Amino acid sequence: MSFEALIERVSNFGEITDFDIELIKENFKIEHFKKNELLITSYEECNKIFFNLDGILRLYHSNESSTEVTRSFIFENNFCTNIISFSGQDINKENIQALEDTTVLSITNVDFYKMLQKSTVLMTLYVKILETAFKESLDQFEFLNTLSERQRIEKCFNDFPEITSRVKDKIIATYIGVSPEFFSRVKSDLLKKR
Repeated sequence: MSFEALIERVSNFGEITDFDIELIKENFKIEHFKKNELLITSYEECNKIFFNLDGILRLYHSNESSTEVTRSFIFENNFCTNIISFSGQDINKENIQALEDTTVLSITNVDFYKMLQKSTVLMTLYVKILETAFKESLDQFEFLNTLSERQRIEKCFNDFPEITSRVKDKIIATYIGVSPEFFSRVKSDLLKKR
């Protein structure tokens, strides 16, 4: 099992000890998912945190008219969960899907909280990781609510080329909040200008 990427990611938030590294290795398990497979389905308890080693994960839900709305894409070396369900604050209302064949390291909420009880270092780093995730959520809110539809598509192409090269246009449109037809039209315009 390869834990180097996870250990490096956690270390970005502060120094960890050999004891902490051993706790991580003892508690995280490797899992593989096929393209389009659901890791967690809506209204199923999201009782795991996933660390994406390889592939793309998508968090999405369906609105009242059964239209899919994507909340986030999770690329390699990033964490993924529904924190509200994971922490037991509310039911899970979203799906976590592998958009490519994907390999993750996962830990259950029971094992995660036991691990944090054993290490104040990991508890402190968890708080820093949550603060970073909250900032990213605010940045995403600003992106989706202060830019026009066209500006969102342009920013996506300019700032997140990995999304546009690895994720289907139809799915990106569900994240940006535009129709697939409008997304394709603007995409064609942008590609002609390059």
